This record gives sequence, structure tokens and C-alpha cells, in this order.
Amino acid sequence: MCFKQDADFFFNKPQRTQRTRRTHGGDTDGHREPMARQVLHQFKMGTFAFRKQRALKTILTHQLNFRDLGGIATKDGRHIKPGVLYRSGDFYSLTDDDIFTLEQLKLGTIIDLRAQRELEQRPDKVILTVKDVIHIDIHDAAREKAEKFLENNDARGLETVLIGDYTRMVDSHQADFRKFLHILATTENLPLVYHCAAGKDRTGMATLFLLTALGVEMKDIWDDYMATNIVAAPFAEKIIRKVTESGHNGEILRPLLEVRREYLQAALDRIGQKYHGLEFYLHDILNADIPQLQDKFLF
Repeated sequence: MCFKQDADFFFNKPQRTQRTRRTHGGDTDGHREPMARQVLHQFKMGTFAFRKQRALKTILTHQLNFRDLGGIATKDGRHIKPGVLYRSGDFYSLTDDDIFTLEQLKLGTIIDLRAQRELEQRPDKVILTVKDVIHIDIHDAAREKAEKFLENNDARGLETVLIGDYTRMVDSHQADFRKFLHILATTENLPLVYHCAAGKDRTGMATLFLLTALGVEMKDIWDDYMATNIVAAPFAEKIIRKVTESGHNGEILRPLLEVRREYLQAALDRIGQKYHGLEFYLHDILNADIPQLQDKFLF
């Protein structure tokens, strides 16, 4: 099986369409606005409900892994401000309604953690409220390795490829995660969303560092990390089903479509063994301005 041939399934590529804005008659922005406000209200209410009931809601029909970090509690009893920090997968497949909803959030900054070739293949849709789009190139080495395993139908190889990629990010992308935290501490263009392709691995690592800097309990960091498997489950099952229907073993793709505890734990183990633990890594390797981040994003 050729990975490149099945990439459309993995990335869920749509037909490219030109975005139009209609102001009179039919499906207008004026008609969409009350719907968008209702959805946003439900989403904000659901953000806090998730922290108590572990129930997730999404507001984008074509990016299920978009979610607000607002409401997460810290060790000292504070919370992340709602409507300020969002994590996500890419914005390539967004519908006009999705874009309109994001503009209602008044997004100011996008941090894109994908490699250059990913940006060229799947550029984000334009969101008119965004002032800054910042690219931090965290190479997607796991996908290149996965091609070989897929060609050989190597299920065990696919189960281990992301473990290696998480440890690689710890060692090889320190400057990139340092830049990520610096941007968060200094930008004035909020709200901000950061994303990679699926919003789970590179975004998951960035979220580990951000939430740790904000003083979030590790249990809640794990909950947020594993939540991808809840919100993105329909997408993962769709990809597996399509690949299986094409005559290949779609099930071996599952390790690439999910987050697993052993992935993030491999990164934490590397940080503990080589960099004296997460706090040292944040302070001395990533130079996180923890007081500034907490003053800015907590209440």
C-alpha cells in the first residue's frame, strides 16, 4: 500500500472551492450570525462543563480537534481564561460557516507548527480577523518513516514510530518550542490558536509545555492530551474504514490516528532522563517566562 496514495484519506482532503461572502438573500452572513452566536454560547458553556464532566464539544464541522483551553484549573486554584487560547488541527478543510464562526471568536494570531511542505500541500483558509500568522517548522519526520512501514504492511513499526518522534521533538526542536512559548508570552494579538496537521502530536507537545508553565496538574494535562481520541474518533474510524474498503489493512493506521499514553510518556521519560525533569526543561532549555504567561492567561 502506498502511503501517499492513501494520504487523502488520512488528511480528508476536500475539493478546493472559492470562498464567497453573500450579504443579501439566501444563505447570508446575516442569517448565519444568530446560529454562530448560539453555537459559540454552547461551546463556551461546554468548555467549563468539560472540566467537570469530561464531555467535549466542537464548534467546527470540518476540524473536530479545535478546542478552547479555557477553564482548565491550575494547582493554585486559578483557571485559564476562556476564549483566549485554542489548540487545533489545520484549517485547510474549513467550510464558510466554520470560517465565519472563527471570525466571531475574533482570532488574532495563528501559530502553525507544520513543516513547509505541509503548508504548501494544505494551506490554511483565510480568517479575516487574524493579524499574525506565524510559522514554526516542526518537521513531521514520523510521516516519512510511516510510509516505509505502510509499504511493508508493518503494523509493529507503525505502533512505535510516534514514540521515536516524540523523543526526537524533545531533543531536536528545543528552539522551536522556545519560540512558541516566547510568542505566547509577548503577543498582543489575542485570541490565539496554535495547530499542526491533526492537532495531536506537535500540538500535544506544545500543550504539554504551555500547560505545565501555567501550573496545571499533570493529571489534567493528560486528560487534555487524551481528549483527541474522543473528539477525533469519527474521523479516525472514517479513515480506517475507507482504507479497508480500498482493499488494504486500514487498522494498521490506527496508531497514527490516535494519541496514546506511551507517546507522551516517551517524551516525559526523555526529559526526565536527559534534562533533569520538566521544570528544568521549561526554565533552562525553553526559557519559559512563567510569571508572564500566568499573569497573561490565568484568572
